[in-house]
Amino acid sequence: MTSARGFAVQDWQRIQQDWKAWWAGELDRPLIVIDARDPSYPETTTEDRVPHIFMTQFPLDMPVEQVLDQVQPGLDATYPYGDSFPRWWVNFGPGIMAGFLGAGVEYAPRTTWYHPVGVPSLADLHLTYDPDNVWWRRVLEITRAALDRWGRDLAIGLTDIGGNLDILASLRGTQNLLLDLYDAPDELERLTREITGLWLRYYDELCTVIEPAGHGITCWGPLWRPGRGYMLQSDFAYMISPEMFDRYVLPDLEACCAAMDYGFYHLDGKGQLAHLDKLIALPRLRGIQWQPGDGAPMADEWPDVLRRIRDRGKLCQVYLTRAGTRHLLRESDGRGFVIEITETLTPEEAEDFLHTLADETGVAVPLRS
Repeated sequence: MTSARGFAVQDWQRIQQDWKAWWAGELDRPLIVIDARDPSYPETTTEDRVPHIFMTQFPLDMPVEQVLDQVQPGLDATYPYGDSFPRWWVNFGPGIMAGFLGAGVEYAPRTTWYHPVGVPSLADLHLTYDPDNVWWRRVLEITRAALDRWGRDLAIGLTDIGGNLDILASLRGTQNLLLDLYDAPDELERLTREITGLWLRYYDELCTVIEPAGHGITCWGPLWRPGRGYMLQSDFAYMISPEMFDRYVLPDLEACCAAMDYGFYHLDGKGQLAHLDKLIALPRLRGIQWQPGDGAPMADEWPDVLRRIRDRGKLCQVYLTRAGTRHLLRESDGRGFVIEITETLTPEEAEDFLHTLADETGVAVPLRS
Protein backbone atom coordinates (compact mmCIF):
# COMPACT_ATOMS: atom_id res chain seq x y z
CA MET A 1 0.00 0.00 0.00
CA THR A 2 1.55 3.24 -1.07
CA SER A 3 0.81 6.91 -0.61
CA ALA A 4 0.48 9.42 -3.42
CA ARG A 5 2.33 12.08 -1.42
CA GLY A 6 5.14 13.51 -3.53
CA PHE A 7 4.31 11.31 -6.54
CA ALA A 8 4.12 13.64 -9.52
CA VAL A 9 2.42 13.19 -12.88
CA GLN A 10 5.79 12.57 -14.51
CA ASP A 11 6.47 9.83 -11.95
CA TRP A 12 3.28 8.05 -13.02
CA GLN A 13 4.28 8.48 -16.66
CA ARG A 14 7.68 6.94 -16.01
CA ILE A 15 6.14 4.05 -14.05
CA GLN A 16 3.78 3.19 -16.89
CA GLN A 17 6.52 3.49 -19.51
CA ASP A 18 9.01 1.28 -17.64
CA TRP A 19 6.47 -1.35 -16.60
CA LYS A 20 5.13 -1.61 -20.15
CA ALA A 21 8.70 -2.06 -21.40
CA TRP A 22 9.29 -4.74 -18.76
CA TRP A 23 6.19 -6.69 -19.77
CA ALA A 24 7.31 -6.46 -23.41
CA GLY A 25 10.79 -7.77 -22.56
CA GLU A 26 12.35 -4.50 -23.66
CA LEU A 27 13.65 -3.13 -20.34
CA ASP A 28 17.38 -3.65 -19.89
CA ARG A 29 17.27 -3.81 -16.09
CA PRO A 30 15.17 -5.30 -13.29
CA LEU A 31 12.34 -3.39 -11.68
CA ILE A 32 13.10 -2.55 -8.04
CA VAL A 33 10.08 -1.95 -5.80
CA ILE A 34 10.59 -0.15 -2.49
CA ASP A 35 7.82 1.14 -0.24
CA ALA A 36 9.56 3.38 2.28
CA ARG A 37 7.94 4.39 5.56
CA ASP A 38 7.94 7.74 7.31
CA PRO A 39 10.09 7.10 10.43
CA SER A 40 7.73 9.21 12.53
CA TYR A 41 4.89 6.79 11.84
CA PRO A 42 4.36 4.81 15.07
CA GLU A 43 5.54 1.23 15.02
CA THR A 44 2.79 -0.96 16.42
CA THR A 45 1.45 -4.46 16.05
CA THR A 46 -2.19 -3.49 16.49
CA GLU A 47 -4.20 -4.59 13.52
CA ASP A 48 -5.76 -1.22 12.75
CA ARG A 49 -2.38 0.34 11.99
CA VAL A 50 -0.60 -2.16 9.74
CA PRO A 51 -0.35 -1.09 6.08
CA HIS A 52 -2.40 -3.86 4.52
CA ILE A 53 -5.41 -3.75 6.79
CA PHE A 54 -7.70 -6.76 6.70
CA MET A 55 -11.20 -5.55 5.90
CA THR A 56 -12.65 -8.57 7.71
CA GLN A 57 -11.65 -7.08 11.06
CA PHE A 58 -14.31 -4.38 10.74
CA PRO A 59 -18.02 -5.03 11.39
CA LEU A 60 -20.03 -5.38 8.22
CA ASP A 61 -22.30 -2.55 9.32
CA MET A 62 -19.39 -0.15 9.92
CA PRO A 63 -19.74 2.75 7.45
CA VAL A 64 -17.29 2.32 4.61
CA GLU A 65 -15.84 5.82 5.02
CA GLN A 66 -14.93 4.97 8.61
CA VAL A 67 -13.19 1.83 7.37
CA LEU A 68 -11.14 3.84 4.88
CA ASP A 69 -10.29 6.34 7.61
CA GLN A 70 -8.44 3.48 9.31
CA VAL A 71 -6.40 2.94 6.14
CA GLN A 72 -5.46 6.59 5.62
CA PRO A 73 -2.64 6.90 8.22
CA GLY A 74 -0.74 3.99 6.70
CA LEU A 75 -1.12 5.46 3.24
CA ASP A 76 0.12 8.84 4.39
CA ALA A 77 3.24 7.30 5.93
CA THR A 78 4.28 5.24 2.88
CA TYR A 79 6.36 6.49 -0.05
CA PRO A 80 7.06 4.68 -3.34
CA TYR A 81 10.68 4.48 -4.47
CA GLY A 82 12.35 2.89 -7.44
CA ASP A 83 9.70 1.22 -9.57
CA SER A 84 7.01 1.22 -6.91
CA PHE A 85 3.85 3.22 -7.42
CA PRO A 86 0.99 4.55 -5.28
CA ARG A 87 -1.37 1.67 -4.59
CA TRP A 88 -3.77 0.06 -2.16
CA TRP A 89 -5.44 -3.30 -2.60
CA VAL A 90 -8.74 -4.35 -1.07
CA ASN A 91 -7.59 -6.98 1.42
CA PHE A 92 -10.27 -9.32 2.75
CA GLY A 93 -7.74 -12.10 3.32
CA PRO A 94 -6.72 -14.98 1.06
CA GLY A 95 -9.45 -16.39 -1.15
CA ILE A 96 -12.48 -14.34 -0.12
CA MET A 97 -14.45 -15.97 -2.96
CA ALA A 98 -15.09 -18.79 -0.47
CA GLY A 99 -17.10 -16.25 1.50
CA PHE A 100 -18.98 -15.25 -1.65
CA LEU A 101 -20.01 -18.90 -2.00
CA GLY A 102 -21.24 -19.43 1.54
CA ALA A 103 -18.25 -20.27 3.73
CA GLY A 104 -18.22 -18.67 7.16
CA VAL A 105 -15.72 -15.81 7.36
CA GLU A 106 -13.79 -15.07 10.55
CA TYR A 107 -11.06 -12.50 11.08
CA ALA A 108 -7.93 -13.63 12.92
CA PRO A 109 -4.76 -11.57 13.49
CA ARG A 110 -3.13 -10.95 10.11
CA THR A 111 -5.38 -13.39 8.23
CA THR A 112 -8.92 -14.59 7.56
CA TRP A 113 -10.26 -18.03 8.45
CA TYR A 114 -13.07 -19.83 6.64
CA HIS A 115 -15.58 -22.25 8.10
CA PRO A 116 -16.73 -25.02 5.71
CA VAL A 117 -20.33 -25.08 4.54
CA GLY A 118 -20.92 -28.48 6.18
CA VAL A 119 -22.25 -30.59 3.31
CA PRO A 120 -21.96 -34.38 3.74
CA SER A 121 -20.16 -34.90 0.43
CA LEU A 122 -18.98 -33.11 -2.70
CA ALA A 123 -22.07 -34.36 -4.50
CA ASP A 124 -24.15 -32.19 -2.17
CA LEU A 125 -22.18 -29.04 -2.96
CA HIS A 126 -23.53 -26.85 -5.76
CA LEU A 127 -22.17 -23.38 -6.34
CA THR A 128 -24.03 -20.39 -7.75
CA TYR A 129 -23.47 -16.68 -8.11
CA ASP A 130 -25.35 -14.70 -5.47
CA PRO A 131 -25.33 -10.95 -6.19
CA ASP A 132 -26.69 -10.29 -2.70
CA ASN A 133 -24.02 -12.23 -0.79
CA VAL A 134 -22.94 -10.01 2.08
CA TRP A 135 -19.21 -10.46 1.48
CA TRP A 136 -19.42 -9.85 -2.26
CA ARG A 137 -21.44 -6.70 -1.67
CA ARG A 138 -18.91 -5.53 0.93
CA VAL A 139 -15.97 -6.06 -1.43
CA LEU A 140 -17.72 -4.04 -4.12
CA GLU A 141 -18.71 -1.33 -1.64
CA ILE A 142 -15.17 -0.84 -0.33
CA THR A 143 -13.62 -1.05 -3.80
CA ARG A 144 -15.94 1.66 -5.10
CA ALA A 145 -15.44 3.85 -2.04
CA ALA A 146 -11.64 3.53 -2.33
CA LEU A 147 -11.86 4.54 -5.98
CA ASP A 148 -14.00 7.54 -5.06
CA ARG A 149 -11.55 8.64 -2.37
CA TRP A 150 -8.17 7.78 -3.89
CA GLY A 151 -8.74 6.69 -7.48
CA ARG A 152 -7.16 9.77 -9.05
CA ASP A 153 -3.91 9.26 -7.13
CA LEU A 154 -3.63 5.55 -6.31
CA ALA A 155 -3.97 2.29 -8.20
CA ILE A 156 -6.75 0.46 -6.36
CA GLY A 157 -6.06 -3.27 -6.46
CA LEU A 158 -8.39 -6.24 -6.82
CA THR A 159 -9.23 -8.23 -3.73
CA ASP A 160 -7.64 -11.69 -3.30
CA ILE A 161 -10.26 -13.86 -5.01
CA GLY A 162 -8.30 -17.08 -4.45
CA GLY A 163 -7.32 -20.19 -6.40
CA ASN A 164 -9.80 -22.88 -7.39
CA LEU A 165 -8.67 -25.67 -5.04
CA ASP A 166 -7.92 -23.19 -2.25
CA ILE A 167 -11.49 -21.90 -2.46
CA LEU A 168 -12.85 -25.44 -2.51
CA ALA A 169 -10.71 -26.36 0.51
CA SER A 170 -12.24 -23.43 2.40
CA LEU A 171 -15.74 -24.60 1.46
CA ARG A 172 -15.13 -28.27 2.15
CA GLY A 173 -12.30 -28.33 4.71
CA THR A 174 -8.74 -29.21 3.77
CA GLN A 175 -8.74 -32.73 5.22
CA ASN A 176 -12.06 -33.57 3.60
CA LEU A 177 -10.84 -32.28 0.25
CA LEU A 178 -7.69 -34.39 0.45
CA LEU A 179 -9.90 -37.46 0.88
CA ASP A 180 -12.19 -36.29 -1.93
CA LEU A 181 -9.23 -36.41 -4.33
CA TYR A 182 -9.44 -40.20 -4.05
CA ASP A 183 -13.09 -40.77 -3.11
CA ALA A 184 -14.88 -38.39 -5.49
CA PRO A 185 -12.55 -37.28 -8.30
CA ASP A 186 -15.34 -36.68 -10.82
CA GLU A 187 -17.34 -34.52 -8.42
CA LEU A 188 -14.18 -32.63 -7.58
CA GLU A 189 -13.56 -31.97 -11.27
CA ARG A 190 -17.14 -30.72 -11.64
CA LEU A 191 -16.69 -28.28 -8.78
CA THR A 192 -13.35 -26.98 -10.01
CA ARG A 193 -15.03 -26.17 -13.33
CA GLU A 194 -17.87 -24.42 -11.50
CA ILE A 195 -15.41 -22.40 -9.43
CA THR A 196 -13.44 -21.36 -12.50
CA GLY A 197 -16.58 -20.07 -14.19
CA LEU A 198 -17.63 -18.14 -11.10
CA TRP A 199 -14.08 -16.85 -10.54
CA LEU A 200 -14.07 -15.36 -14.02
CA ARG A 201 -17.40 -13.66 -13.37
CA TYR A 202 -16.23 -12.06 -10.11
CA TYR A 203 -12.95 -11.07 -11.73
CA ASP A 204 -14.66 -9.45 -14.70
CA GLU A 205 -17.03 -7.48 -12.50
CA LEU A 206 -14.20 -6.19 -10.31
CA CYS A 207 -12.09 -5.19 -13.32
CA THR A 208 -15.08 -3.39 -14.81
CA VAL A 209 -15.35 -1.35 -11.60
CA ILE A 210 -11.62 -0.55 -11.39
CA GLU A 211 -10.58 0.03 -15.01
CA PRO A 212 -12.22 3.45 -15.53
CA ALA A 213 -9.81 4.98 -12.97
CA GLY A 214 -7.05 4.61 -15.57
CA HIS A 215 -4.25 3.34 -13.32
CA GLY A 216 -4.00 -0.15 -14.76
CA ILE A 217 -4.71 -3.39 -12.91
CA THR A 218 -3.05 -4.46 -9.66
CA CYS A 219 -3.86 -6.95 -6.93
CA TRP A 220 -1.83 -8.23 -4.01
CA GLY A 221 1.87 -8.21 -4.80
CA PRO A 222 3.92 -5.43 -6.39
CA LEU A 223 3.09 -5.85 -10.09
CA TRP A 224 1.58 -3.06 -12.19
CA ARG A 225 -0.23 -4.15 -15.35
CA PRO A 226 -1.35 -1.99 -18.29
CA GLY A 227 -4.35 -4.30 -18.81
CA ARG A 228 -6.11 -7.24 -17.23
CA GLY A 229 -3.99 -9.61 -15.20
CA TYR A 230 -3.83 -11.35 -11.85
CA MET A 231 -1.57 -13.25 -9.44
CA LEU A 232 -3.06 -16.70 -10.01
CA GLN A 233 -2.45 -19.35 -7.40
CA SER A 234 -3.16 -22.78 -6.00
CA ASP A 235 -1.53 -23.16 -2.60
CA PHE A 236 -3.36 -26.48 -2.21
CA ALA A 237 -1.22 -27.76 -5.09
CA TYR A 238 1.65 -28.13 -2.60
CA MET A 239 -0.13 -31.26 -1.38
CA ILE A 240 -1.08 -32.96 -4.66
CA SER A 241 0.67 -34.99 -7.33
CA PRO A 242 1.60 -33.67 -10.78
CA GLU A 243 -1.18 -35.83 -12.24
CA MET A 244 -3.77 -34.23 -9.96
CA PHE A 245 -2.37 -30.80 -10.77
CA ASP A 246 -2.83 -31.53 -14.47
CA ARG A 247 -6.45 -32.57 -13.94
CA TYR A 248 -7.71 -30.00 -11.46
CA VAL A 249 -5.46 -26.93 -11.62
CA LEU A 250 -4.03 -26.56 -15.13
CA PRO A 251 -7.45 -26.23 -16.83
CA ASP A 252 -8.32 -23.45 -14.38
CA LEU A 253 -5.06 -21.61 -15.06
CA GLU A 254 -5.50 -21.96 -18.81
CA ALA A 255 -9.03 -20.54 -18.62
CA CYS A 256 -7.96 -17.65 -16.41
CA CYS A 257 -4.95 -16.82 -18.60
CA ALA A 258 -7.22 -16.81 -21.65
CA ALA A 259 -9.25 -14.04 -19.98
CA MET A 260 -6.26 -11.76 -19.32
CA ASP A 261 -3.01 -10.59 -20.88
CA TYR A 262 -0.84 -10.35 -17.77
CA GLY A 263 -1.33 -13.53 -15.77
CA PHE A 264 1.29 -14.52 -13.17
CA TYR A 265 1.45 -17.59 -10.92
CA HIS A 266 2.25 -17.51 -7.20
CA LEU A 267 4.66 -20.45 -6.74
CA ASP A 268 4.71 -20.83 -2.97
CA GLY A 269 7.15 -23.29 -1.43
CA LYS A 270 9.50 -25.97 -2.70
CA GLY A 271 6.64 -28.50 -2.72
CA GLN A 272 5.25 -26.69 -5.76
CA LEU A 273 8.45 -27.07 -7.78
CA ALA A 274 7.09 -30.40 -9.05
CA HIS A 275 4.60 -28.34 -11.07
CA LEU A 276 7.01 -25.71 -12.40
CA ASP A 277 7.66 -27.30 -15.79
CA LYS A 278 3.93 -27.49 -16.51
CA LEU A 279 3.47 -23.88 -15.45
CA ILE A 280 6.24 -22.42 -17.58
CA ALA A 281 4.88 -24.37 -20.55
CA LEU A 282 1.58 -22.46 -20.40
CA PRO A 283 1.82 -20.12 -23.39
CA ARG A 284 -0.36 -17.32 -21.97
CA LEU A 285 1.12 -17.34 -18.46
CA ARG A 286 3.50 -14.38 -18.41
CA GLY A 287 5.55 -15.17 -15.34
CA ILE A 288 6.18 -16.75 -11.96
CA GLN A 289 6.33 -15.23 -8.50
CA TRP A 290 8.78 -17.49 -6.65
CA GLN A 291 8.41 -17.57 -2.86
CA PRO A 292 10.51 -20.37 -1.36
CA GLY A 293 8.39 -20.48 1.80
CA ASP A 294 8.86 -19.97 5.52
CA GLY A 295 12.20 -21.17 6.83
CA ALA A 296 13.69 -21.68 3.36
CA PRO A 297 16.54 -19.65 1.87
CA MET A 298 15.33 -16.56 0.05
CA ALA A 299 14.82 -16.50 -3.71
CA ASP A 300 18.36 -15.38 -4.61
CA GLU A 301 19.62 -18.68 -3.15
CA TRP A 302 17.68 -20.68 -5.76
CA PRO A 303 19.59 -19.87 -8.97
CA ASP A 304 18.52 -23.07 -10.73
CA VAL A 305 14.84 -22.29 -10.17
CA LEU A 306 15.26 -18.70 -11.36
CA ARG A 307 17.19 -19.91 -14.40
CA ARG A 308 14.46 -22.43 -15.31
CA ILE A 309 11.87 -19.67 -15.23
CA ARG A 310 13.85 -17.17 -17.26
CA ASP A 311 15.21 -19.71 -19.77
CA ARG A 312 11.62 -20.47 -20.79
CA GLY A 313 11.03 -16.80 -21.49
CA LYS A 314 8.89 -16.21 -18.41
CA LEU A 315 9.16 -13.11 -16.25
CA CYS A 316 9.91 -13.52 -12.55
CA GLN A 317 9.02 -11.66 -9.36
CA VAL A 318 10.82 -12.24 -6.07
CA TYR A 319 11.02 -10.76 -2.56
CA LEU A 320 14.54 -9.99 -1.35
CA THR A 321 16.49 -8.01 1.21
CA ARG A 322 18.94 -5.35 0.04
CA ALA A 323 21.77 -7.84 0.45
CA GLY A 324 19.86 -10.49 -1.47
CA THR A 325 19.19 -8.03 -4.27
CA ARG A 326 22.89 -7.20 -4.60
CA HIS A 327 23.65 -10.93 -4.60
CA LEU A 328 21.16 -11.66 -7.38
CA LEU A 329 22.43 -8.78 -9.50
CA ARG A 330 26.03 -9.86 -9.10
CA GLU A 331 25.04 -13.21 -10.60
CA SER A 332 22.87 -11.88 -13.45
CA ASP A 333 21.85 -8.66 -15.20
CA GLY A 334 18.42 -8.95 -13.60
CA ARG A 335 16.48 -8.50 -16.83
CA GLY A 336 12.96 -9.85 -16.59
CA PHE A 337 12.88 -9.64 -12.78
CA VAL A 338 10.78 -7.61 -10.38
CA ILE A 339 12.44 -7.42 -6.98
CA GLU A 340 10.44 -6.12 -4.03
CA ILE A 341 12.58 -5.14 -1.05
CA THR A 342 11.24 -6.80 2.09
CA GLU A 343 12.93 -4.53 4.61
CA THR A 344 11.13 -1.47 5.97
CA LEU A 345 13.27 1.48 4.89
CA THR A 346 13.08 5.19 5.55
CA PRO A 347 12.97 7.44 2.47
CA GLU A 348 16.63 8.29 3.02
CA GLU A 349 17.59 4.60 3.24
CA ALA A 350 15.62 3.88 0.07
CA GLU A 351 17.47 6.57 -1.89
CA ASP A 352 20.83 5.48 -0.47
CA PHE A 353 20.17 1.89 -1.53
CA LEU A 354 19.28 2.88 -5.08
CA HIS A 355 22.52 4.88 -5.31
CA THR A 356 24.48 1.93 -3.89
CA LEU A 357 22.83 -0.45 -6.34
CA ALA A 358 23.83 1.74 -9.27
CA ASP A 359 27.42 2.02 -8.02
CA GLU A 360 27.85 -1.71 -7.29
CA THR A 361 25.89 -3.36 -10.10
CA GLY A 362 25.31 -0.71 -12.75
CA VAL A 363 21.53 -1.04 -12.32
CA ALA A 364 20.37 2.57 -12.46
CA VAL A 365 16.80 2.95 -11.23
CA PRO A 366 15.41 6.46 -11.80
CA LEU A 367 14.69 8.46 -8.68
CA ARG A 368 11.39 10.22 -8.09
CA SER A 369 10.84 13.69 -9.48
